[in-house]
Amino acid sequence: MNTSHRATSPTARQSWRAKMRNVLLAVSVVLAAVFALQNFHSVELSFVIWRFETTLSVALLLALVLGVLIGALAMLPWTLRTRKEVRQVRHQLADAAAHPAPARPPSVPPKSPIQDQPR
Repeated sequence: MNTSHRATSPTARQSWRAKMRNVLLAVSVVLAAVFALQNFHSVELSFVIWRFETTLSVALLLALVLGVLIGALAMLPWTLRTRKEVRQVRHQLADAAAHPAPARPPSVPPKSPIQDQPR
């Protein structure tokens, strides 16, 4: 029996995905650590009336986090609206499945006046 073309089970695929996620996470952590060590210069940041000093890596990380938060807040109304629409459609489908419409008899086309005339 040839097992090389056997389909993988969902559990095997999930396990593979988990391993890949862990590998990518580990690589990302190593790259972030290298980035932080290479960008350890001190920088002064000022915003309106605030001034503070921090390392370049912390400043860039802060900018990244703020960007992600602003992006998430900008997407929030769309996300909430879409979830509400999906919930409404699911309720409509559940109602339609629970209460199917009565079957209608097939429609018979009306007779043409030409067919009714004697010859």
